[in-house]
Amino acid sequence: MAVCNLVVTNTSPLPKQKSLKNKAKIFVLDTNVLLHDPQCLHKFEDNTLAIPVEVLEELDRKKSAPGELGFAARKIHRDLRALFDDELAVPPEMKDKGSSALSRDLANGGRLIVVINDYFVGGDPASEGMSRLKATLVDMEKMDSRILASVFFLKDVCDDQRVILVTKDANMALKGIALGLEVQDYMNDKVTSSKIGGGCKTLTVEKPDYVRFIEEHGVDLSPEQTNHLFLNEYIFISDGVSSEPARYRGDGQIEALILGNEVGIKIPKGIKIHPLNDEQRMLMDAILDEDIKLVTCCGKAGTGKTLVSIAMALYQTLGEDNLYERVFITRPLVHIGKDTGALPGTLDEKMAPYIAPFYDNLEVLFSNRKIVKPEEPQKGHSEIDRITSNRKRKKAMAKLAKQPAHGESDEEESNKSRKPYQFLFDYGIVEVEAMTFIRGRSLANTIFIIDEAQNLTPHEAKTVVSRMAEGSKVILLGDPYQVDSMFLDAWSNGLVHTAQRLKGTEITAHLELMTGVRSELAELAADLL
Repeated sequence: MAVCNLVVTNTSPLPKQKSLKNKAKIFVLDTNVLLHDPQCLHKFEDNTLAIPVEVLEELDRKKSAPGELGFAARKIHRDLRALFDDELAVPPEMKDKGSSALSRDLANGGRLIVVINDYFVGGDPASEGMSRLKATLVDMEKMDSRILASVFFLKDVCDDQRVILVTKDANMALKGIALGLEVQDYMNDKVTSSKIGGGCKTLTVEKPDYVRFIEEHGVDLSPEQTNHLFLNEYIFISDGVSSEPARYRGDGQIEALILGNEVGIKIPKGIKIHPLNDEQRMLMDAILDEDIKLVTCCGKAGTGKTLVSIAMALYQTLGEDNLYERVFITRPLVHIGKDTGALPGTLDEKMAPYIAPFYDNLEVLFSNRKIVKPEEPQKGHSEIDRITSNRKRKKAMAKLAKQPAHGESDEEESNKSRKPYQFLFDYGIVEVEAMTFIRGRSLANTIFIIDEAQNLTPHEAKTVVSRMAEGSKVILLGDPYQVDSMFLDAWSNGLVHTAQRLKGTEITAHLELMTGVRSELAELAADLL
């Protein structure tokens, strides 16, 4: 996108027009804010938004990037072009004023300006403002330094208004503070720390109500007792001595969970899995409920989030009810430490290092399934292609799972052990999906598990959830305090954002797992390291 389509270069200072004086604040948006949320231009109410021309240059460099990053840059470009691509782009009161800014009113009552810093186009290099900038910002050719200079310039020429830099870059924020600028993080998709963590609430009731809950697997309470709970919230109901896990169904109704303490779930061809604590019972209850279409689960490492989710997904896919046709599994491709570079092979081979935890869990769930040897000659896959019924397909799958793969001889197969869960991938029951290619898809009758969802941006989380068609369910898992993405934190990531925005609706449920079950060492590391 050519910058000249959006700005007018001139050496005259920005006049203090009446149109700007009427606005309480001027928010200067950093590049990372626009890339983080391409819709942010419409989320600052009736204030003035300023975009330095250097931000446009940085966006131009990102527009060819793969995945969501490039999409966000291109969307911002298109939105800005739509705003300024007409003869009214410069309001009448700004024409012939020699301004270095373009201005455009926004639909929400605010105003957007695109600014060129006059300090860099003929301004006095010995001015007080320029001297202070050079003393603070060593390399003025850096884009971050030039953006900070634009904020300083706006503050200098609009001294009767609050000029606020909005950035998600901590280093840039520190430099801005050193320049005496007002700096804020992008707050639209953040939640307060009081809204995450702490586990499930405990609702204390009178002894008769608790006894009725135990005997009837539910109890109706008064609105005063339940007005602090949201729909489908998992809680502990207690009489002050004993407690039981429960779920709030709205209108004062407290309902017991589907699974009892000693009840387990047998995965077809796999093991029988028992919940190790009440928190896991809650997670199993949410996933097994057909009416719940979105489950968000926060929990530290080792609480069993992934294992329980995969087990329940396979139970509903392989079981007699046939609720889903397939299980999609993925996780954001965020590196920890040094990037290993491009990986060779097919999509499955490229994704294998990232989804190794899924394989580990599948190994556990199917550990009782013996490695099989071929007993019949290869018949090819034409039989599978002719099967349309899910139930028939699974019967054929169980039969063909014992046969060697196409093109392999019996001798080759006999010398090559098969993973006990390999049949799930061979016949499309479990599929690995890269987040990069999810846009534009519509997934019906699918249960979609996204691990490490704390590394999703809110926009990416919206993209994934909005791909779910009829008959599908999505499960977002992660630990908000183990964010690996550069511009996300515990209060602004896609997992927490989705949970907070959608909780309390009829088809969503949110859980927090606090009890580690992996090992004593893992529990100690999660708590103290």
